[in-house]
Amino acid sequence: MHIILRDKRPEVTYILIILNIMVFFLMYLFGREKVIASFGVIPKYLIEDADILSLISSMFIHADFLHLFFNMWALFIFGRDVELVFGKSRYLLLYFISGIVGGIVYAYYGYYFSASPYGKLIPAVGASGAIFGLMASFAVLFPHRPLAVFFYFIPIVAPAYVVIGIITLIQTMLALLMPFSSIAYTAHVGGFAAGYIISRYYKLRYQRFYYVYDW
Repeated sequence: MHIILRDKRPEVTYILIILNIMVFFLMYLFGREKVIASFGVIPKYLIEDADILSLISSMFIHADFLHLFFNMWALFIFGRDVELVFGKSRYLLLYFISGIVGGIVYAYYGYYFSASPYGKLIPAVGASGAIFGLMASFAVLFPHRPLAVFFYFIPIVAPAYVVIGIITLIQTMLALLMPFSSIAYTAHVGGFAAGYIISRYYKLRYQRFYYVYDW
């Protein structure tokens, strides 16, 4: 199939990775706990005080090196091809809307359904909501692209829609069973849902004009 892309280089993806790495080191310069408490999404403050800026700032803060590494690795793997199809501006909208929706879902669950009053005060940080939005978009745009996953160090290759679908199903189950664990599974599910809806709409609207080579 002929391939027509909106962009030739995924510059925004690389810029986002660089920005996240820079913010990570600055976080330790100014104090990790202080930065997370000041710029993370805290359910009580978002719901009661409309602290909407935290929905953006939290996306550039990561709790530790592994948190940063896995998110940036996923951004590199999935973001580049999605950006080439969407174009820079639409790609940024997809990225930030997915992250924002993920943060809102996390705050909503934390505020209204937490069994402990302290659940309203637990901050969430990271680009995971945005990343899951990109994963959803990748599955929509490149459903048959082979992806490799490791099961007990054994590589297993499967179509993107299968791999990403299984990952998201697991995240959804964990969000239902452990919505208030140290990992914001609800944000992952919210980001995925936003990315999926946006990408389905985009594909249905533009697929007559823009074709993607799905190998």
